[in-house]
Amino acid sequence: MCHKFMLPRLHHKPSKQQGSMLVMALFVIIVLGLLGMTLTRLLSSSSESIIYDVLGQRAVNAARAGIECAVANQFGAGCVNPINKTFTTVPGLENCSYSNQQNTKSVISGINNYVHISFTSTGQCQAGKVNVTRYLYVDTMVLL
Repeated sequence: MCHKFMLPRLHHKPSKQQGSMLVMALFVIIVLGLLGMTLTRLLSSSSESIIYDVLGQRAVNAARAGIECAVANQFGAGCVNPINKTFTTVPGLENCSYSNQQNTKSVISGINNYVHISFTSTGQCQAGKVNVTRYLYVDTMVLL
């Protein structure tokens, strides 16, 4: 072995190395903490989005029930609550309601007389502080 080509050994005193591991550990803890906070916020916004989607679909279903009730009432099939209703015992529509409006207009086309009926239904669902509203519209034209 030739000592001429060997690299010299560096002898560092332990007093010069103190604290470097602490800085690295602190850096890793901060990065992992920020990553954890970001994931928590992402999951929270995702679950809130799901709540709005589910309540939105329930509000659409409530509005659809209102439209069907109003149309059935208009054309003779009858309906118990054609104007508004709050669902209390229907599974899936708890804390949901609908309210309907109906506008009628006469239309004359040549020798035929028609009645244009526009139905508007507002479905609304609540869960805690979240309140979601959806609107549905149906137009009909009836020959007199």
